[in-house]
Amino acid sequence: MRNIILVLVLFLNFFSNRVSSQYNVMFSNHYPPYNYQNEKGELVGFNVDILNAIVELYNLDISIEAGSWQQINEALESGKIQAIGGTHYPGSQNTDYIYTRSTINTSHCFLYNQKYIKTFSIEHFRSEKDPLVALWKNDVLMHYVLSINPTTRFLFVDDYTELINTLDRNDVSCIIAQRIGSMYYAHQLGKDYIQASEHRILERTMGFKVAQNSPELAKIINNGLEVLLSNGEYQQIYDKWILEYDKTPNDWHNYIKYILVVGTVIILSFVMLLFFNWLLQDKVKKRTRALQSQLVLNEKMMTELEAQKFKAEESDKMKSAFLANMSHEIRTPMNGILGFAELLKSEEYLQEEQQQFVDIILQSGDRMLDTINNIIDVSKLESGAEQKQISVVKIKKIMTELQRFFTPEANKKGLELIFNGTISDDADTFYTDEYKLNSILTNLIKNAIKFTSKGFVEIRYSIDKTSAHFWVKDTGMGIAPNKQEAVFNQFVQADISHSRGYEGSGLGLSISKGYVKLLDGEISLKSALGEGSEFHFSIPNSVSEAQQETLEIQPVNGKETSLSKYKVLIAEDDAISFNYLKEIIKEIASSIIHANDGEEAVQLLKDNPDTDIVLMDIKMPQLNGFKATKLIRDFNNEVFIIAQTAYAQDNYINEVKKAGCDAYIAKPISKQKLFEIIAAGKSQN
Repeated sequence: MRNIILVLVLFLNFFSNRVSSQYNVMFSNHYPPYNYQNEKGELVGFNVDILNAIVELYNLDISIEAGSWQQINEALESGKIQAIGGTHYPGSQNTDYIYTRSTINTSHCFLYNQKYIKTFSIEHFRSEKDPLVALWKNDVLMHYVLSINPTTRFLFVDDYTELINTLDRNDVSCIIAQRIGSMYYAHQLGKDYIQASEHRILERTMGFKVAQNSPELAKIINNGLEVLLSNGEYQQIYDKWILEYDKTPNDWHNYIKYILVVGTVIILSFVMLLFFNWLLQDKVKKRTRALQSQLVLNEKMMTELEAQKFKAEESDKMKSAFLANMSHEIRTPMNGILGFAELLKSEEYLQEEQQQFVDIILQSGDRMLDTINNIIDVSKLESGAEQKQISVVKIKKIMTELQRFFTPEANKKGLELIFNGTISDDADTFYTDEYKLNSILTNLIKNAIKFTSKGFVEIRYSIDKTSAHFWVKDTGMGIAPNKQEAVFNQFVQADISHSRGYEGSGLGLSISKGYVKLLDGEISLKSALGEGSEFHFSIPNSVSEAQQETLEIQPVNGKETSLSKYKVLIAEDDAISFNYLKEIIKEIASSIIHANDGEEAVQLLKDNPDTDIVLMDIKMPQLNGFKATKLIRDFNNEVFIIAQTAYAQDNYINEVKKAGCDAYIAKPISKQKLFEIIAAGKSQN
């Protein structure tokens, strides 16, 4: 009877605590070091300490419990709890739950035994014959490993302990697994000879998944994380649970080049000091005044050395920023492309889901293409290879096209997009570089829309016969005064923390500033936090620099096309590109001929004089597209030649036209644009 009463009292006490708690949050009981139950049965870990710190910060009444993944997900679905901590975010949008800002990012990597492999590298793994890799059975990871070494064999395991222990086998080359978790178990097992490589893949975001009926809890967690990040408590929790398992292995070979550079500098500095010491002693004996002059010279030299040192440090920071940003901006869309392409191979998804996967792959491809184009543009600016192409520019037409292009994006965010401009009567013609002006405006408008959640974006312009002024104003988040100069640097956004929520390479404003400077103009910024930003730039009317009018090739007319059946010659040395072109034009082609290089294209056109269209790749072996086109024009002026080019600047388009091509299309090639070019060209013939 006493036992029954005791059980009843404990049950009522437990039930009372559950009822009295404001929120109930559960964690997985077996995901160290993020969240798990220790030997005493206590729920501990990185995510648990994060939530406890937020609870203490706001003096909240939150019940924290543990369970298996199945148990905690069933509890959230049934409404017994309001949130799950330490959950990875899905790859696509999920409106069933609210996902807070991330507490930490996780990634996979290769781990190896230093007793067998001194230093692991992707190049070493690629060269191995029939390597054996241990991992959990995962199609994406297997596909990635096979893409590096197609002869790889796999050993599948069921838990971390078994996975770590496989590295003691001399026939196992390496394992691939979650980085922090693997190093945690290696530490627990006392295997300090197991190391993780720095080659990270499958980066994922972890945080809290909150029920839709508890938005206030999600807001509390987000605000609490912001406070923890700013007051340093987040770093303390990270150092306590994660830092030990995320260290880079010390290998002096990695630093040898720096040691050599520093050693050389020290030796040269020592030699220079000996030389100056001898020189000063000699001068002291002869003239005292000469010593003062030498001291002044030394001071100037030290100032120059300090300046050079500062430049070197800035260069190193920029290199680190480049690697970090490009790793994110390239790996993120590649993750979407490879991941969802792998999912498309499965037949278990509905047609609507497969179409959604295709859309994500296309969006990821566009994002990667934007990143690559930005890298090319900023590289040309840095190297001084970018030049002006001055010609007559119809600014009003540019503004109309920009308004038409950005209006749907602004409407989607509920923003008012305003265009206002004045052009004086004496501003008959305005000369500048149209491509660069369009690029500056596009970057500024795109940023304004991206960082504005409500209100408006206004674009104003004023043109007279000597100069053009442009203003892009928004009611967005604004930029703090201490960050306003930095936003024009490469790879920098206003929110430069590791938790920023805006994608992008951070090159847009740097490119814009470079283009404005190249056009002999000026750019400035006025902004305040919470009050929006206004960018202003002006460029002169470069009448004196006007060059010969750019040869116009109009590849797109924006209308529906009706095409006949044509005999088509495709000059393309890349098999994948040829198969793609063959597939998209087969509906308008009566026959398709393939040339693998320029020489073959010339000969095939001689053998087939009735060919209607040539798709000429510019970069080919044996004979490039320029030379092949010139040879074709010696005996055939009727065939319609379309240049395929990955570079469409004005000076390059002129080369295409001068070679004898009728039109061009930039890669990656759009089927719709290609058909419009053909329709426009054949209608003129």
